[in-house]
Amino acid sequence: MSSITQSIAHAFPAPEYLQMTGAGIDISSSSVKAVVLNMSARRAKLESFHKMDLEEGVIYDGDIEKSEKLVEVLRTLRLRERIHFAHTSLLERKSYLYQVIVPHEARDLRSVVEFSLEGHVPIPPDEVVFDYEVVRKVESGTIVSVTAYAKRIVDSYAKVFSEAGITLRSLEVESQAAARAAIGTEDFGKTILLVDFGKDTTRIAVVDCGVVSFSATVDVGGDSMTSAIMKHFSVSGEEAEKIKNEQGFLEGGDNKGLYEALMLTISVLRDELANHISYWNTSDEDGVPRRIVQEIRVVGGNANVKGLPEFLSRSLDIPVLIGNPWVNAFSLDEYIPAMSANESLQYATTIGLALRSHSCAW
Repeated sequence: MSSITQSIAHAFPAPEYLQMTGAGIDISSSSVKAVVLNMSARRAKLESFHKMDLEEGVIYDGDIEKSEKLVEVLRTLRLRERIHFAHTSLLERKSYLYQVIVPHEARDLRSVVEFSLEGHVPIPPDEVVFDYEVVRKVESGTIVSVTAYAKRIVDSYAKVFSEAGITLRSLEVESQAAARAAIGTEDFGKTILLVDFGKDTTRIAVVDCGVVSFSATVDVGGDSMTSAIMKHFSVSGEEAEKIKNEQGFLEGGDNKGLYEALMLTISVLRDELANHISYWNTSDEDGVPRRIVQEIRVVGGNANVKGLPEFLSRSLDIPVLIGNPWVNAFSLDEYIPAMSANESLQYATTIGLALRSHSCAW
């Protein structure tokens, strides 16, 4: 067994003196997004960002099915954005993520984590790569969050980046990158449920002391709301998106039909959030003490739906805020990037990946 970082370093041995900025590249089943940050000043600045669509079937359930197509897109991004180094993420669905407590007297934290894999990861030891992060110390030991992947998945992503001419510097779970973008260090005292509300799916992650300690993906996304609006009002997809973002869940006489049309989707999401919050707050697996979820932070392309935070907050009886994907990069009072607020929510994971190259990131 090896760490994800070690696996990448072995695939791409780079001289230690190279300190080049790495772009954030987020690969989903439908697109590839890239963000390049510049740190020539004391703060990060947005150098460039770009999105390229992927043909259907290139990525399926986290596996690369048509590597040549993905290499072509990555190579185009490399030439367009002059990307030489990159940080990327792996789909949550393919990860094994859990917490373990390491006794204070343990001399080798890594060995304890490695020993714990057998009880949590149903993959032969020689086919697993893993990483871990310290969450916090408690009376009985140190809580550690462990992420493991099948080595074949890590190798397949490493290979396409290599063939595209991009040196891959790191791989991590999607939600950890999104958390790096949207959860500031001042929030490390909280346990936050980070919700990435996307087109087809929604990622749910519990972030404890800034570290993703639990994650899940549910098949509920904003496109189903868009389809409901198109059907209800007999409008185009573009017009439906506008209605969704500008009217959304605002209650009232004129908005009653829209509210009811959206309820089928949003009630499923609400119930999923409630179930995962209840699970986290009430279970105590492997003797690891948990802190209850205190807040929900929403990012993703559908985070800006009008009235969504208020609806979820009323339904779940917990504060719900829209995330600021630039909180660890710069102050919006001092610098406004050439990216709209809604776009930045769509690029939260990509921004978090790009932040790995900079000292302003955690």
